[in-house]
Amino acid sequence: MRRIDTYFWFRGEPGDSLTPLLPKVWRDDHNENTLNQLFRMRAPAVSTTPYPDRGNTDQWLFLAQHVGLPTRLLDWTESALAGLYFALLTDDPVVWVLGPRELNQLSPPHTADFPLTWADPDDPKAAGNIALAWAQDRSEPNAHAVTLPVAVLPTNIHTRMSAQRSCFTIHGTSHDSLLTQLDKNEPSPLVARIRLPSNAAQRRSMLEHLRFLGVSGTTMFPDLQGLAQELAAIQ
Repeated sequence: MRRIDTYFWFRGEPGDSLTPLLPKVWRDDHNENTLNQLFRMRAPAVSTTPYPDRGNTDQWLFLAQHVGLPTRLLDWTESALAGLYFALLTDDPVVWVLGPRELNQLSPPHTADFPLTWADPDDPKAAGNIALAWAQDRSEPNAHAVTLPVAVLPTNIHTRMSAQRSCFTIHGTSHDSLLTQLDKNEPSPLVARIRLPSNAAQRRSMLEHLRFLGVSGTTMFPDLQGLAQELAAIQ
């Protein structure tokens, strides 16, 4: 029996979701490539923070995810408290727990390493960069594409990513949820679900305890929006 790593990622999500652990781009009928191209063309005119260079496809994908564009990424965090915070913002809170290194062992090259999300196009090994191949959303047959999602550590292109200790799983060729794919491919579950009280008073109490532990709107969203949300919640 394989040893499960003690390094975990966490994700807060509504427990009553009809599409658990499924990226937003596939919850509705979105054209992923069109959304990404339009975002990259129009974002520089309205961005109040530095944006990635044109060729940094992976960074554009991370940025798009964090400002709300539907992508093939799923948000996770290295912080259990952050995962709990986001879960408690929903009416039916659930925290998912993932073993990311174990997940990566299921796909080539079958190691617990986190693949780089960028590559030098002049490097003959660059074509094997899994995350880059997915992010480019190639329509032609791709010999390096894999089915299962892979866990990646991102470039922190947005202040919220650092604050939330962000990390991602990025889906491959299958549009099934991560949960469904793991059920098919891994008899020993790598994902656990922790259900939390759905009573509004209990959720408010838990959020108040988190605030005393330093996890609040302004720590998770270090901007004016986060400040406004925190002040409204405590008054």
